[in-house]
This record gives sequence, C-alpha cells and structure tokens, in this order.
Amino acid sequence: MIEVSSEKARGFILDVQGLRTQKLCKSALSVARRIHSIQIDTMSVVSRSHNLIIYNRYPRYQERDVWKDLKKGKLFEYWSHSLCLLPIETYPFYVRKMEQVRRESKGYFQRFGEKMKDTIREIYEHIKKNGATSSSDFKGESLGWGGSIESRSMQYLHYTGQIMIAFRENFQKFYDLTERVLPTTTETTPMSDSELAQFTIQATLGSLGLGNYQDIRTYLGRWPAQFLWKNSRGKINDYLEELVGEGFLEQVSIEGVSEQYYILSKNVKQLMNDNIDVSGEPVKLLSPFDNIIRERHYPLNIWNFDYKLESYVPAIKRVYGYHVLPLLDGFNLVGRVDVKVHRNENRMNLISLYLENDFWKEKDGLERAVQGFKDFGKYHQVESITVENVSPKSAKRKIVKQLAC
Repeated sequence: MIEVSSEKARGFILDVQGLRTQKLCKSALSVARRIHSIQIDTMSVVSRSHNLIIYNRYPRYQERDVWKDLKKGKLFEYWSHSLCLLPIETYPFYVRKMEQVRRESKGYFQRFGEKMKDTIREIYEHIKKNGATSSSDFKGESLGWGGSIESRSMQYLHYTGQIMIAFRENFQKFYDLTERVLPTTTETTPMSDSELAQFTIQATLGSLGLGNYQDIRTYLGRWPAQFLWKNSRGKINDYLEELVGEGFLEQVSIEGVSEQYYILSKNVKQLMNDNIDVSGEPVKLLSPFDNIIRERHYPLNIWNFDYKLESYVPAIKRVYGYHVLPLLDGFNLVGRVDVKVHRNENRMNLISLYLENDFWKEKDGLERAVQGFKDFGKYHQVESITVENVSPKSAKRKIVKQLAC
C-alpha cells in the first residue's frame, strides 16, 4: 500500500490530466490522447465545453481547430460517458460497444430501431446515395427534445456504428457511411472480453492517474462496467485486486480520503517524484464537464469540493447560479464563478464569484485569481471584464481594482 498526502495526490492527478504540468499538451489531438475523451456540449454561455477542456490543457488552442482533427480522421465522435471526441486509435473499444448495442434487445435505441426501421433504412439509403448529410437536410416531424425523427434515426445509425460524423460546420453534424469516413488504416476488430477489461482499467487510470471502482464505473461511460462486471462494486474491486497481484496496479491510500485508490504500476515513480512548482500560476476556470469535474464524486472525494451544474435546476432552487465554473488555484479547487460572455458587447461578466478558502488573502493569491480572469477574457477576445457579486464581499473592491489595471 502506497500512502500519500492529499496535496501529493492532487498534484499528481492534475499533472496526469495536463492541468498543472511541466509537460504541456501541444495540440487538441494530444489533449484527447492524454485524457481519452473530450465532452461535446451544446451549452455556450462562455464557450462550449470541448473548447474549455482543451484550452485549459493547451493554452494556444483556437476555437474550431479540433474539428480539423475530426475531418482528418485523427479523432472521431461517439458516446463514451457522453458524446465525446475520441482518439481514433481507441476505435476497437467502441466497435465492441457498437456490436453489443446491435445484439441487445432492450433499451431506448433498440426499441426505436424496431419501431422506426423503415425510416432508418430510408435515411441510410439517402446517405449512401447523397453522401454527407445533416438533420437540416430533412424537414420531418419533431420529436421535441432530441430533434426530428430523421435526426433521431441518424443518431441510431451512428450509435450502432453504421454511419459516422464526418465533419461539423457551425457545430452542425454531417454524417456519412462509416466505410467512407473511417481511415483505412484504423483497426476495426472488436476487443475481446479480456482486452476490453484491461483497456477499461488502462484508459481510466492512465487518464486520471488515481481512481477507484467508482471511476471504473463511469470514466468511459457506464457500458463497460455493466457489461463486464454487472456494475458490481465487489466484482470491480476483485478485478482490480487481481491486477495488483499481477503487478499491473498498485494500491494507494490518500490522506483524509476513506476510499482506496489504484494507480498503474508504471506511474508510481511519477507519483512519488512529482514536485511541480505552481507558485504564481494563474487560476484556471474549469468547464462543468472537465474530466476531473464531470463525475461529481471525483472532486468531492479528492478535493472535498461539492459541485453541481445548476443550469438544469429551477432558478428558484439555484444556490450559486446558472452556469458556474469551478476555480482551480495551484492544486486546489478554491471557489466557483457564474460567468457569462456578452459577445456583442466584447464583455465578460462575473455575475457571482465565490471564493471558498482564504487563498485570495495570500501575498499574491488575488493576483493569481485576477490574472486567471484576464487570461480567460483574452481567450474569449473580450475587451472588458465586469464584476457584480463577490463572496466574501470584502474581496470585491480589490478584485475590481486589479482588473482595472
């Protein structure tokens, strides 16, 4: 059993994830390869989640650059824990998922596929004949949330692996037949059960650095743990212990955290030697769907940071705001900010800023926070930053003054 402090564990995780590291990502593609999945989301209060996830690991990133890698076949879109951009070399893992989806008889997509099989066949033939197709090419009956019958049919064909997203234009998806999109050099043989299990562990712990049974259940989506271990905590832990016995994994105890964690044995040296200097590093504003935030148990266990995206909560029940971003200072999650970019005004507005520890009272703590806001504003190409509410109130005057400098 390896015992580490919470500070050491947090620093290692952030290093592996590319958020606090001396080995910066050099492209959007390298971000995907480092963390496995980049979640795509339609919400654009500041910038879409995939942009923020990449930017925080690759500061030179320009919005829409990631779609170039999709069009070149270096990335592909598919459902992991959500719809994500994924490295093309992980395709055999998802081929196995597509194969399993086609075999199953239960579930929403299976029921939809059976009920709408004639429409689905017509959509497939249309794409086969006409090439890249978007849902806007059809003017079908709306199904409410999720779009039209045609768009849902394309989602079904995508989920079952018959078509792929070839490219996007203005965020609009264009589908084509899989055999016309997938690079010819891509391995398409589905993984075996043993390969699937080892890949799940390798990808999860290789991306997070430290993880436990909860992360095995969720980091790659709920399918692999359900398929391989019936989502059983006991079975997952048994498999993890088996890999410890084989020398593939090591157990890790984190100070102040009750759950037992695991690490790839090859990364133990990095964990013990990590000593990254983060002094003076600006605060980062993380996406609500960032890979260390999106599964809410992870920031709660590792950082004791209780986070919820309140965009889906009725306004009257919101505690912090509509689109609140966590704040990362050094190795710690230190607060949250409800922020909105007003593009027509070239202005970013900090609607409500919550500083949840005393980091801002440190000699340069407030400077780190303000520089983080300025960097974030620069990325969004705004000319000014305004501040409404700050908690504690005594920090507002100092923040406004420094932002004006």
